[in-house]
Amino acid sequence: MIVRIVLFLVVLFLVLRFLMRFILPIMKMTRMTHQHMTDMRKKMDEMQQGQARQTKRVDGDYIDYEEVK
Repeated sequence: MIVRIVLFLVVLFLVLRFLMRFILPIMKMTRMTHQHMTDMRKKMDEMQQGQARQTKRVDGDYIDYEEVK
């Protein structure tokens, strides 16, 4: 009976150790990568919207130029 309990605890320890050393870091890395990609996508959208606003030109705007002689 004691041997089964000790064996169960050892197996439980090994499973938990595996989870903590391999599975959790992979999950954290995946979450961080997903968050980074989302941030980059938002920045790109903001940049594209900013460029669209800058390139918009209203007809009748005065354009300054130099006279060539």
